[in-house]
Amino acid sequence: MEKYMKTIGIIGGFGPEATAQFYLQLIKQCRAVSDGQQPHIIVRNVSVPRKLEHDALVLGKNLDQFAPLLTSAAKELERAEADIITLPCNTLHIHEDAIRTSVRVPFVSIITASAQFLRTKNIIRVGLLGSRVTIQNNLFKQNTPDITFITVDQRLQKQIDRALDLFVGSQNPVRLRAALTDALSFLTKNGVHDLLLACTDFHCLCPNKTNIRVHDTLDILVHATINML
Repeated sequence: MEKYMKTIGIIGGFGPEATAQFYLQLIKQCRAVSDGQQPHIIVRNVSVPRKLEHDALVLGKNLDQFAPLLTSAAKELERAEADIITLPCNTLHIHEDAIRTSVRVPFVSIITASAQFLRTKNIIRVGLLGSRVTIQNNLFKQNTPDITFITVDQRLQKQIDRALDLFVGSQNPVRLRAALTDALSFLTKNGVHDLLLACTDFHCLCPNKTNIRVHDTLDILVHATINML
């Protein structure tokens, strides 16, 4: 790693807990590969109206209203001299192109990084857990058309969406843990041995099961960002 590292710009707030976990993991991993040196990090925490969050998570509506919030944050990070920019949120990567074109500095994509990870691991069949927007759009599939993605049924997806919305609004993880547990049981019964945890708010909330390997997109993005340094 270079003696003088680049500055990482984080578009945060989607949600704050995931942003905090991403920040902490960046520091931990950077220290591990740079003889204890901490990275230069700038966080632009975006304040999102609660109704807008609810509409996106539960109804999959008004997603276009996030685009100006994301591009504005990216531009502010660039003006603050961030060398690379990233967004620890799978759902809002539906606006990845808008973010990329709004700045001149590189954008580290959680979608691209995760797709590359799956290819590197030679995973051709994987369970996919995320918000309804992530599942419906499945940007991962666009990057890896040769991989089969297995999702939960509509009833379980609604359970996940409502629990995620509750977690984002109250930080109470009980219902989200229960929903993820039910989802893992469903996927296991359907012969899934690898799982892509495609929501950074799920980080540390997914139960451990010996018969399924969990690949967390937040961890994947951390490694991809560190590699950019």
